[in-house]
Amino acid sequence: MLLPPKIEVSLEKIETSQHVSFHTGVYKQPYFNGNWHYHPEFELLLIVNGQGKRLVADHGEDFKVGDIVLLGGYLPHAWIPDAKYLKENSTEYCESVYVQFKKDIFGSHFVDIPELKGVRKVLRSSERGIKIEGKYKNEIIELLKGISKFSPLDQLLKLIKILDLINLSGYQILASEGYLNNSFYFKSNRIIKVHEFMMEHYKQDVSLNECAEMVNMTVSAFCRYFKSETNYTFTNYLNKVRIDFAKKLLINTNIPIKEIAFDCGYNSVPYFNRQFKKLEQVSPYTFRKSVKE
Repeated sequence: MLLPPKIEVSLEKIETSQHVSFHTGVYKQPYFNGNWHYHPEFELLLIVNGQGKRLVADHGEDFKVGDIVLLGGYLPHAWIPDAKYLKENSTEYCESVYVQFKKDIFGSHFVDIPELKGVRKVLRSSERGIKIEGKYKNEIIELLKGISKFSPLDQLLKLIKILDLINLSGYQILASEGYLNNSFYFKSNRIIKVHEFMMEHYKQDVSLNECAEMVNMTVSAFCRYFKSETNYTFTNYLNKVRIDFAKKLLINTNIPIKEIAFDCGYNSVPYFNRQFKKLEQVSPYTFRKSVKE
């Protein structure tokens, strides 16, 4: 599968007006950019036009027109378009309708009322990403297509209605059950800040000195603190971030291993192979072959 020339991992910052607590919009471009990214907000997204490969955490499958997914906050994801959208002078285009919101949009206790039991269930399930199916799917599609035309209050009411319909309609959970347990979650704001920096700059040289300075610590104190919070040394953790993304590219694309190495921040393919085998006990080639088989 042909991918955009640069595949990046980043923290996406959602810009919202100070007068609203969530954001609705339409994305319409020649192709989805394919970046591997995440953001604190929940994201409800409908594919209006386009097709390709959808990556959500450790799950990958084809996407097509009419697909609806709800993704929890901080859940990595990407929409990689089919090759036909990347050709020069192509008349093809990709389009989606989306709603992005934070969990506190409903207030600290509003979502706990009995009438919103189904909404609570959907929001919990979306921590692993869900693909909406079932008998109410068409109604959900129509609500999403028209949601941006309404006032902010009516948009919020329709969002609650959509979440309730998702519960009644049914859905497929995307990421594996063990994904959240094995993911990067921390209580320390310092470590979160460093992790986000790594996710944005993993293709470059991520400097230990720069990260220590970022959280106002000496290098030696930072190394001790980082190890105590993550159980990894700084270098081993950075390798884990890079190899985690490399595995997703090996599983879900046909990109040559050499290109994957460079896409994941390794300037040397032999070094990439050694680091991959150190973490996964097999070479990238063997890993890809076993998954494909």
